[in-house]
Amino acid sequence: MLNKTKTKTKTKTKFLVVLAFGGVLAGMVLYGCNSAQNANPPTTQSVASADQPSFALFGPPPKKSGVQLWSENCTRCHNGRPPEEFSAAQWEVIVHHMRLRANLTGPEAREIVKFLQASS
Repeated sequence: MLNKTKTKTKTKTKFLVVLAFGGVLAGMVLYGCNSAQNANPPTTQSVASADQPSFALFGPPPKKSGVQLWSENCTRCHNGRPPEEFSAAQWEVIVHHMRLRANLTGPEAREIVKFLQASS
């Protein structure tokens, strides 16, 4: 009977030692992660602006030209219309109306309008 008690005590002691070691190890990892974040304080460049959405995981998306945006977005649903088909004022109204349907951001829509107006 005494042997069983010693065995249980040793098992409990080993369990507690392993648990304590795991706790210390986890604490060190968490502390290391926290100190690594504080090592580089945020700068004004890392703060999201109107042109740089806060949900971008890998930094701002690459800037595309108006012709790239036009060919990627407008030609998905429409046959490619030549920019000369409408006047500069008409293109502005057309892109304004299509912005929500094409899921365009404001800067993207402005780039498309600039391209179409310059080409019309």
